[in-house]
Amino acid sequence: MTDTDTTASEWRPWATREEFLAELQDMVTENAPAVFALCQEIGEYQDGVVAYWGIAHDDHTDLIGTGGSIHTGFRDATTAHKRLARAHPTLHLIWA
Repeated sequence: MTDTDTTASEWRPWATREEFLAELQDMVTENAPAVFALCQEIGEYQDGVVAYWGIAHDDHTDLIGTGGSIHTGFRDATTAHKRLARAHPTLHLIWA
């Protein structure tokens, strides 16, 4: 039987549960996307709100409007900021 013929039920554990969960945690930490916000300035340095939350992956960015108004993708966070700032010049890109 080859490795490709092995089903999940035939695999043997290589670690304890705790060791396995620690490995998963390391994998998530190493591969987690960066989070950012596009914040709308209100007045001149008087107030502001988070207008969009973004998740920056290696090859694209997901953007979600806080009011449920948008869920879209961009090449990267800078592109999202530049395009949306055309209509909202006081939009700021802030990394979490």
